[in-house]
Amino acid sequence: MASILYVTPWLRDGGIERALQTEAPWLARRGHRVEVASWSISELLAGHRNPVLATLETAGIRVRRLPARGRLQLCQRALTVAALALRSRVDVVIGQELLGGVVALLAKALTANWLTVAVEVHSASSTYIETVKSQATLQLARRLYRRADGIRAVSESVAGDAARFFGLPPRTISTIYNCFDLDEIRRLAAEDTPALIGLGPYVVACGRLVKLKGFADLIDAFRLARARHVFKLIILGDGPDRAQLVAHAHASGVAADVLFPGFVPNPFPYFARASAFIMSSRYGESFCRVLAEALACGAPVISSRCRWGPEEVLESGRYGRLYDVGDVGGLAEHMLDLLGQEKTIDLVDAGRRRAADFAVDRVLPTLEQFHLDIVAAGARGRRRAVAHREQPRLPLVG
Repeated sequence: MASILYVTPWLRDGGIERALQTEAPWLARRGHRVEVASWSISELLAGHRNPVLATLETAGIRVRRLPARGRLQLCQRALTVAALALRSRVDVVIGQELLGGVVALLAKALTANWLTVAVEVHSASSTYIETVKSQATLQLARRLYRRADGIRAVSESVAGDAARFFGLPPRTISTIYNCFDLDEIRRLAAEDTPALIGLGPYVVACGRLVKLKGFADLIDAFRLARARHVFKLIILGDGPDRAQLVAHAHASGVAADVLFPGFVPNPFPYFARASAFIMSSRYGESFCRVLAEALACGAPVISSRCRWGPEEVLESGRYGRLYDVGDVGGLAEHMLDLLGQEKTIDLVDAGRRRAADFAVDRVLPTLEQFHLDIVAAGARGRRRAVAHREQPRLPLVG
């Protein structure tokens, strides 16, 4: 069994957190010692206890904060991670996303490469360019990622993009999909949801309310479709663009039919009862967890061709409808088409078969072996270092 330390920038309400919520407890149940370190942690989400934190606590997984002040915050966090990993005899540090990877790999450098570090790539490089404003951080990441003991990408398209962005040979990146507890999703999807009683037909979207998710396009498409069919649009989630999107719905004349429930701890009943689930992202989606979740709930899905994950998850339209980014007319037609027909058994069954490709029992044994192989290789490297008297100086942190 291995001792595993996840370093993740956020424990909030995103897809990376939901992946961790599934993977870390499974590994703990397998007998591995798992801890999580993060620096942007939300205890509450829309007034509810953060479900990721609750799940980790139930699984006996300790969550450590990585505070930092002033300048060089990534280096401060890396020093704390290095000290923690050495003191706790961690076998492998897993850096999630760009900033988690940078912190984990800086910790490796601080220990003269004594630590074994794997990084996980969950997003397309366009997302980094949009969200990480410091060019120096991006350049540092490109240098550090070459020192990783293993790199996991959550889709084939993201693996290829990461190889180009970080300047790495494609063979050094392993594709291991995100995974889902399908039985739990279907159990949650069957729960009663008073908010849906008497609502009538609707389509639903879910995600952080930010520009890259394309919710303004979705509202524009809904306006076109709503002129020809009576139904509602539900947008689940919260974020900095909420007020702007509400104002856009008012300006479009459809505010009465566009609902913003905010963060919902269990979104799956909304998916299962929808005429369609829609992902309207403008760019940069990687694996698209929410598409797989919607398929598992039996929802027909419509997605933008936002360059990366959707076409891979939906196999170029085999398991759902696709439209070009910005084509609000095309999106409206897809909505009307799905509203105008009952969900066919064939469509629902096909989606559920695709979701089964991402089931926990198919994916996590592969991920576990990936970690164990890296741990074994790291142990061999340390033995060689000891033989050559190359033991590291340990960081002087309490």
